[in-house]
Amino acid sequence: MSKNRRKPIIRDIRLKVLDDKYVVKTSENYRGLSYGDMIVTWQRWLLSENPDEHQYGDILFLRGNIGYHQSNSDYLKCFIEISEGMSILVPIVTTHFTIGESYKGTIINNEFYLRKAVREHVDAAGPFWATLEKMGKNHNVLKLVPNLESFRVESMPFELEVSEENPFLDKMDEPNYPGKYTALVSGYFVLLRDLPVSSYRIRFGGYGMDKFYTDSLYEINIISKERTGKDLSGSSFPSDLLLRMKKNAIKPVHKNS
Repeated sequence: MSKNRRKPIIRDIRLKVLDDKYVVKTSENYRGLSYGDMIVTWQRWLLSENPDEHQYGDILFLRGNIGYHQSNSDYLKCFIEISEGMSILVPIVTTHFTIGESYKGTIINNEFYLRKAVREHVDAAGPFWATLEKMGKNHNVLKLVPNLESFRVESMPFELEVSEENPFLDKMDEPNYPGKYTALVSGYFVLLRDLPVSSYRIRFGGYGMDKFYTDSLYEINIISKERTGKDLSGSSFPSDLLLRMKKNAIKPVHKNS
């Protein structure tokens, strides 16, 4: 890492903000999942056997430039194609700790110190950024939300299994060792939903504790999926069709009480 690395001078550029109908608020549930639920699943995905080749149902999980997070001369660039209707979880700056891990020379041995370690790391984060650019002739760069600080979320303690095949074991701030742990994850996350069919660039990153730096650019192409009408009322089944079709009527059986 360059010894001359400094945090940037912040210039106030007045970007417009993405319509909030495309953003899940931290107070909302998305298809039965809270942000806490989603970031637990995201952390398990990140430390699974092969995270870049698997997704969680209809949520696309993004990640930062793991392995290059202490140099502002490197960033992750990735292209992904997804179907419309798929949501996108953007992890701007995140951290996780586990019971039994050392923090500031002390072993984390209970939930109190687990949360303390996580919160101090998240407190130290900033500045950070997250923007979306719709590709095309009249493309504009938009802020994802008015204020990323309102999208700080923290999970409950959960069981985390770290795969021995995970490609990031030695590429985070601290090494991860295969096994099962009680963990907690926190940070700044934004869930995007129902973006229209188009091509987008999502850029996100930021600074954290201990000279942490991350910056990522995802080019995401959202394609339409075939829609088939399931409601046949009035088309294939006009009102008198059942009377004309050769089907066997089933008579109800009435039992005496």
